[in-house]
Amino acid sequence: MASRGRVTAYLPEEIQKALEEWAEEESRSVSSLTTYLLTKSVIERQEQKKDKSESDRP
Repeated sequence: MASRGRVTAYLPEEIQKALEEWAEEESRSVSSLTTYLLTKSVIERQEQKKDKSESDRP
């Protein structure tokens, strides 16, 4: 099984509450929702960088 990293984040109270509400709506933990959101964001950024580097080629 692949190892997993651990991150500690300090969030503004209103963001924390919004994440808690969102996680509850989706029957997930805040940790699970945060992992999903961060993973999705990193993948999107990697795709954008790839698309940009491909469009920079002559």
